[in-house]
Amino acid sequence: MNKKKIMALVMAVMMIISLTACNSQNSATTAQTESTSAPESKAEQSDIQNDAGWYSEYYDAETMKGKTLNMYGVTDSDPILAEFTKDTGIVIANLVMKNGEILQRLINEKESGVVIADLWFTGGADTFISASQQGLLHPYKSPVGNELEDIMKDKDGYWHGTSLTLVNWVINTELIEKNNLIMPEAWEDLLQDGLKGEVSMSDPASSGTAYNTVSAILQVRGEEAGWEYLDKLIAQVPFFTARGSDPANMVINGEAIVGINASNGDREMEENNEHIKLVYPADGTGWWPQPVAIIEGTENLDEAKVFVDWILSKRGMEAYARIRNAAVARKDVEIPEGIININDINLFPVDFQANAESRDQILLDWAEHIQ
Repeated sequence: MNKKKIMALVMAVMMIISLTACNSQNSATTAQTESTSAPESKAEQSDIQNDAGWYSEYYDAETMKGKTLNMYGVTDSDPILAEFTKDTGIVIANLVMKNGEILQRLINEKESGVVIADLWFTGGADTFISASQQGLLHPYKSPVGNELEDIMKDKDGYWHGTSLTLVNWVINTELIEKNNLIMPEAWEDLLQDGLKGEVSMSDPASSGTAYNTVSAILQVRGEEAGWEYLDKLIAQVPFFTARGSDPANMVINGEAIVGINASNGDREMEENNEHIKLVYPADGTGWWPQPVAIIEGTENLDEAKVFVDWILSKRGMEAYARIRNAAVARKDVEIPEGIININDINLFPVDFQANAESRDQILLDWAEHIQ
């Protein structure tokens, strides 16, 4: 090989090496530029969302913004849902019905094969348990659910508790004083002679408040002692109202001295009526969580999980407590002014699974005891 060919070959090799080095440097620069301008990583997004007080690994702002979910519930939750939409861009349409109506609708949808609702938010825990047993709910163990005590959630993830409904007594203080009665503080105080015919209570067959009261007393005292007490309580009640809200109204209107009532923990009734006092029994009271659950068969599963994660988060619970003026299931949420601190209340150790399974038998026994 002559000198010219050797020199040409050397020059070609050097050119290839130079081009390769340039390409590598350009690739590194491009990669660095792309890395700088690329959207934040999932971990970085997590930090930002945690700073906002909530996070869900299923949340994707780009694809979920403007999505609409359907929800069933026993209360008007629109103000809370508006906060969720503000944080996520996901819109929720809420249809308000009674517990039994929601359950029947879910059964009908399952049988027809057309699932309309994505979420169920608020209602009685026993109804949610019944729905899970019938395959109507989709299990999801939200990581945020770890912040809740075991009694506040289903062990298999079918529902998680949000706010609390607490059984309390609405007492007419003017009539207590007028009749020279002991201010009731414990369940035995409702049995004093002066309260005969003056205790108002709803029907357990139609009222979740009354059913949870009866079932809790039976669980805590046992069957024999429980029914013995309930028989004495029944004798104090002139008639059983159809709705759980009736006893409180009767006490306010002076038609009863004590009413067995359900509350979200606020003091509004007491603040708006000078002659009314709210009492949480010192020896324990019934209660139940207002659950949230995902409907089996939803076509928006990821979005539904985002709502569960959001409402269980500190951000969601704080919004719930503030908007609803309610006691919530998370203990690390600051309690709004005027709300009872659940740590100051003696809550009965309720077995909600047993409540659901025993409902039919308890109501049959109740019907016999009130005859």
